[in-house]
Amino acid sequence: ALLRSPVPDLSFHRGNPVQCSSLPLSSMDCSSSKETPPHKAWWTGETVAVVTGANRGIGHALAARLAEHGLSVVLTARDEARGAAAAAELRARGLPSVRFRRLDVTDPASVAAFASWIRDHVGGLDILVNNAGVSFNEIDTNSVEHAETVLKTNFYGAKMLIEALLPLFRRSSGTSRILNLSSQLGLLNVSDHAVK
Repeated sequence: ALLRSPVPDLSFHRGNPVQCSSLPLSSMDCSSSKETPPHKAWWTGETVAVVTGANRGIGHALAARLAEHGLSVVLTARDEARGAAAAAELRARGLPSVRFRRLDVTDPASVAAFASWIRDHVGGLDILVNNAGVSFNEIDTNSVEHAETVLKTNFYGAKMLIEALLPLFRRSSGTSRILNLSSQLGLLNVSDHAVK
């Protein structure tokens, strides 16, 4: 199978610049210009990846990319209609291993129901991508309520989901992974003297 990337990645492979999207999956090491032997994929079609907040943006792109690599993907979103539509769009693109399940990471009942569904209907997971998050970009006008919403979603939501799903991870040093995404807004730049 060939990798297909919506944004071509110009990198070096075996000393020559190439588009990584044109490389066979087994030789996907585009991080170095040194010659490297082809790598065997550590995942299979049985590898289950859960991607939160995947109805659009980075989460949607990650869900698509994982499905393109042949993984079984559970795409989650708070909004049932948007999440179902996002999963249907990926299946229409020829990615049948994508399924949708509603999940609100800020709601303990939703997290518990999702964990039960993973256990009962999927049998476990190998990869968790904590992508669900909220942002209020105008930091000067950010209210306490907005800050509480950001913390509840971006920190406590991810923490609660990890705690609920950790017992369901398949025990494998080769495939078990948790990826937590954040934004640049998580950084504080104190170069502004008014902030100091």
